[in-house]
Amino acid sequence: MTTPEEGRVRRPTALEIATQWAQLPPEHLRVALEHLELELQREHTRETARERHRASLETVRLKEEHATERARIAARERRDQRAHQLYVGGLVAGFVLAAGMLVGSVLVGLDGRQWLAGLLAGPSLIALPVVFVLRRSDRPTARPRPLPPPSLPDQLPGDQPA
Repeated sequence: MTTPEEGRVRRPTALEIATQWAQLPPEHLRVALEHLELELQREHTRETARERHRASLETVRLKEEHATERARIAARERRDQRAHQLYVGGLVAGFVLAAGMLVGSVLVGLDGRQWLAGLLAGPSLIALPVVFVLRRSDRPTARPRPLPPPSLPDQLPGDQPA
């Protein structure tokens, strides 16, 4: 039912429907209720199928999220394992280098070249293993490079035209 002033469909009220059904004979009511029962069963079947479909989509989405999370965790573990291997390799290389330099300085010192032994056992004995073990080549006592002086503007504030 459409009202001309609103242009909307007006739905009948329950009282209007009940009065229309009251005017029908009981056989019509029985047939209508049987069809209504069938329609309700079909609607229930459709709704349960929709719900099953939604549940299966949700299951697929959760499985994909789980697989993505597992892949992310595996990648993180591989990255951490590589970092650990690199750290251990640097530690071993630093130890071998320090031991070699110490043995070399003793052998060179026994050979009579004390200045070379001093170089091998001196600051380089500490500096080179630090590069391998700590993965750092900067000196802790190094001062940061000074910043360049700020550039002057073309005109000073008092020189601006009024």
